Amino acid sequence: MSTAETRQPAHRSLFISLVNDASLFPPARLPMDEALRAHAAHRSARYADVVGPLLVGVPAVEDLTTALASGAPVPPAIGLVARPGTAVRDIDAALATLRTLGTARLVSLDTAWSPDWRNLDFGELVVNLEVGREGRARALDDIASASDFVDVRAKFRTGATPAWAWPTAAELADVLVGAEARFLPLTLTGGLHHVVRGEYSVDGTPEEQHGLLNVLVAVHASAGGADEGTVRDLLDIRDAEALADIVAGWSSPDIAAVRTALTGYGCCDVTDPIRELEELGLLTNTRE
Repeated sequence: MSTAETRQPAHRSLFISLVNDASLFPPARLPMDEALRAHAAHRSARYADVVGPLLVGVPAVEDLTTALASGAPVPPAIGLVARPGTAVRDIDAALATLRTLGTARLVSLDTAWSPDWRNLDFGELVVNLEVGREGRARALDDIASASDFVDVRAKFRTGATPAWAWPTAAELADVLVGAEARFLPLTLTGGLHHVVRGEYSVDGTPEEQHGLLNVLVAVHASAGGADEGTVRDLLDIRDAEALADIVAGWSSPDIAAVRTALTGYGCCDVTDPIRELEELGLLTNTRE
């Protein structure tokens, strides 16, 4: 087995725009001005190419416009996030506001799947539709049916919230395999702060969390036709070094398959997984 000192880095294309900046959301909940300054710092850091859009919730759009008008740093790309239960009229109003900013580029809309999601005014945006536990197969079928006409992906929550229990490895495996079976790209959100599956402290409370490397390896297996049992077992691995060795050995086609299937994920502190990837020797400290 390799070590961080002897391991060859993974090809950097595996990590390009992988980690979207969700610092405005729990548990970070940064104030808008602070989030914009932090995002600007990320975008000029050694890992800038790993960081995706700044994710902004519908209720925070007014704060964003005020901050930008006051001279706060302009993020190069913004993703609008409508949490489940957000009214369509509020989503459309937020979209209209962001489209008139002129200074910041709106690139995506995240919202909950519902049978009438096509009524939203998403235009040419990437659309990430969050699927829940009830009727998930129906939702995935519906999203896949639109993928020839809209740049649409399924979205799944991998971390716990007060209203959402932590998904087990078996449940996450079902989602990964289900999306792959429908040739449906997937984006994830929540909980992937660390590279390997384990129990971590969140606000002083220990919580089980899925690992980023586990997910990448599981997605790779699913793309290769692995069954749910195999994918579940990969999600349960707690050996970061073993997972790192697998990822470090991937070829360009391997990476293309993974990133076609997994477009990215939201993380409220993008430096958490990036730091651990660097510590494992998978991510170099400079852009190549």
